[in-house]
Amino acid sequence: MKLSAIYKYQLAEHRNSFLIFYAVIAAILAVVFGINALTGLTGIQYEVPIQVSGIDLAPAVFLFVCGLNAFKGNFKMALQNGISRKSLFINRIFVILTLSTGMALINQIVSLVGKLLASLSGTIVYESILEELYAQRYAGHSNEAWMYLESFLFYLAVFIVCFSIGYLITTVFYQMNKKQKISYIVGFYIIVFVILPLANTLLYHSGIISVQISEVLLRFLDIIMGVSAQNPYIGIFSLLILSILINGSSWLLIRKAGVKN
Repeated sequence: MKLSAIYKYQLAEHRNSFLIFYAVIAAILAVVFGINALTGLTGIQYEVPIQVSGIDLAPAVFLFVCGLNAFKGNFKMALQNGISRKSLFINRIFVILTLSTGMALINQIVSLVGKLLASLSGTIVYESILEELYAQRYAGHSNEAWMYLESFLFYLAVFIVCFSIGYLITTVFYQMNKKQKISYIVGFYIIVFVILPLANTLLYHSGIISVQISEVLLRFLDIIMGVSAQNPYIGIFSLLILSILINGSSWLLIRKAGVKN
């Protein structure tokens, strides 16, 4: 009973934001295709097609933010009601899987609607990030059902990872005081956006390294995501392994977390 209750409680806290998010997505699509329809009626012609892309990754950002706000209140509530850390964590995993699966399915519906409206307009090209990354694989793809299945699995893995990263960050920050949080945020910014780019440029141009650090990172991402191989299943497998590592780290932090005022 407690497992079911905490699962429903954690899932319900995302309900309103979930509805608002998809209302915004629907409004964006309505505005884009509505303006296109009106300009078509007035006889306006576009020199190049209008490309609509990136909407399929919006749920990843949404779930990341959900993860950032999913620990502190639930943790205190669970302990006050006699629910163990293990039960809280297991049910959070189920919540992650539920929301990620639901949004991956809705993603396919949004994609279908977007492609249908784009085909009717004739001036809009609706492409997903998946089709851009694995363009050769999906160019002239004859089996659309299989393509949508691969797309569902890919976005499911992406959404799980993004939700899990947000949850890990909030569990890490829960252990810190205000000064530590500020120090880590500032330190992360300086390392990623100042030190690494500077070191990348200086080391490369001075001849110390033959390949830029940024290029090495891009090659690494290319390999683990299967982009050059044009195989999304490599990316799906890599993302699933990453999600296991992230959630395992979250559990190590949760099991030692104390109640803070």
